[in-house]
Amino acid sequence: MRIAVLTSQRVPSTESVTRSCLELLRSWGVDVDVSHHELELTDLGEMRAAHDLYLLKSPSDGLLSVAAGLQARGATCLNSPEMVRTCRDRIHATACLSAAGVPVPRAWAVRSASELADVLPAGPLVLKPARTDRGAGIRVLWDADELIDVPPADDTLFAQQFHPNDHRDRKLYRIGDQTFGVKRPWPATTYTDKVGEAFPLTSALREISDAAARALDSDLFGLDLVESAAGPLVVDVHPFPGFKGVPDAALRLADYIYAQGSEARARRVS
Repeated sequence: MRIAVLTSQRVPSTESVTRSCLELLRSWGVDVDVSHHELELTDLGEMRAAHDLYLLKSPSDGLLSVAAGLQARGATCLNSPEMVRTCRDRIHATACLSAAGVPVPRAWAVRSASELADVLPAGPLVLKPARTDRGAGIRVLWDADELIDVPPADDTLFAQQFHPNDHRDRKLYRIGDQTFGVKRPWPATTYTDKVGEAFPLTSALREISDAAARALDSDLFGLDLVESAAGPLVVDVHPFPGFKGVPDAALRLADYIYAQGSEARARRVS
């Protein structure tokens, strides 16, 4: 079996679920190729799916487009380019999740922060870039006077209704048909903080995970949660998270990838 990881970042050398997962796959006899460079000269007419399964881990836009081209030529992507693009676009992801019945905060898309002046009297907002790969500039706005200090945006802005937390990040991680809850201190300043601790899932959280899986057409993702008076709300989605804090995360992830790769290989040779 041959698996390719398309990524624009080097896999960490230590304390990484992804690295441990890939080492497990290699120990099981899987040929794993990791492409951690930016897009190079590619003859689009000669592209062929040389691997049984492709994994997209923090790919650049260029690598994402190449993955879409490979998929069009019959390649199997564990997390599809369409799904990754949806997750990177907070506006698209929020609308997609909401349409599927996933509880999300009230949200707005705006070209200029000044457009939020009529909304702020109802309560504070979290202002974010519309794209998740542009993390700089996330801030909480408490009143209209603060809009003056928001610099002009290069792209569309995304605002969510603010819900205070208890200085704990809560995450749901989905691997196949299993979902895991992890909570950690915020901000996380140590590796132990980043690992956090597992917490039991309620029926409501399992329903959120199932609905998100249907909306994204994927069984591999992470969800960031906040608590509200009405219950948990999803504020962000990640197409291939780090899975820190999931019990036996590397083994569970490797087992899932191996099974998906085996099915993809069987389809290729049939």
